[in-house]
Order: sequence, then C-alpha cells, then structure tokens
Amino acid sequence: MAAATTLAAITAHLSAARCRKFLAGDGITSPDFVLLPLSGVLEGVSIDARAARKSLPALGETFNIAKNLDEYQSRICTLVPSLADKNPAKMQLQKYRIGIIAAFARLAPLVRAGGVAEWNRHARLLLEEASNAYVAASTPGQKQYAASMVEAFSFFGVPEEQVDAALARMYGSAGSHGQLSSFQDN
Repeated sequence: MAAATTLAAITAHLSAARCRKFLAGDGITSPDFVLLPLSGVLEGVSIDARAARKSLPALGETFNIAKNLDEYQSRICTLVPSLADKNPAKMQLQKYRIGIIAAFARLAPLVRAGGVAEWNRHARLLLEEASNAYVAASTPGQKQYAASMVEAFSFFGVPEEQVDAALARMYGSAGSHGQLSSFQDN
C-alpha cells in the first residue's frame, strides 16, 4: 500500500473512530497473538504465540513491544480529546498514534514472514518516544521534547514529513508543518 494511501486511511481512522485496541491477544498474557484488522490500513493476524516464539525467539520481543504500543495508543486516544487543538502536545501525540498504527500495519506481513528484527528496533524507539510524550502531556507543566522519528516512520511506510503535513491540515495549523520537533506544554 502506498504511503499516501496508508496515511490517508490512518488519519481518517483518527478523525472518525472511537478509541480501540488493536490486539485481541498479546501473546504474553494470552496464548495467541491476535492483531485485529483495520479496514484499509492493516490486515489481521492470529498465531500461536508459544509455537511462534519457539521457531523465532525474536517474536517474544515483538509481542512485548506490540502489547505496550497498543496500550499507549489507547491511552493517547483517551487523552487527546481533552487537549486543545492548538496545544502542540495534541499533534505530537496523534503523530505517535499514526506511527503506532502504521507499525501494526507493517507488522502483520513481517510476522508471517518471520522478519521482525528491524520492526522490533524501530517499534522500540517509537514506544519509548510515545510513552515519554504521553507522560509529559498528562503531567501539568512537563516540558515536551520530540525526537526525530524519520527513520522509524519511513520504515513503517508513513514518511514523517507527510505525517506532520497531514496533522497540520487536520488541526488547521499549517504554520506548524515541520515544527513538531520541540515544544513546551503550557
């Protein structure tokens, strides 16, 4: 799927949907890893986690990262409506949600093919940045710093520059295009 098509489908989901989890089974607290499909964005996948970890040990880390990404995208989803559209933290959090959803979209085919090492590396970085942004946005007066996620977003098929532009259009702040790198939450 082309980057523009993927990004358009993800932003449409952000605009229209209620909060939801993408994992029905995390493969850690449940016997199966079950990634739910999202129309036009990601295909579902269901695998026996124990058997998968035996054949490809890196999947244990994949399941752990995916479980935490799903938790943070859900937390971000519930926090975002309480933030003003002009609050830069709102756009930054939505940017990470887009990245997380794109990461899940990239994950399904990689799990089937058994090539998750590179996904794990990029997803771990995304998880760290998303969790830091969430904690900062939910703590009054906390200063926010956003790391460049160019490589990770590119790997997940949604170039960071295009994500920034889509969010600027979404929140009517065209002047903020490319300005999501450092800000303070007031």
